[in-house]
Amino acid sequence: MDVSRSIGTGIVMIIPSFVGGGAAWEFFNNWGAVFAWLAVMIVTYGFILYRGHYSKK
Repeated sequence: MDVSRSIGTGIVMIIPSFVGGGAAWEFFNNWGAVFAWLAVMIVTYGFILYRGHYSKK
């Protein structure tokens, strides 16, 4: 996966991070839930980058 596509994927991942973080705050009213959601999004982004990098080999 080239650099521009990786950056574009990261920019697109901002949307579910904001929406999911807001939903987590609305449901739980707790910063821990928001940070847990952000951790899930970071792991998902890392998996997408990992899969994109190693799928061409």
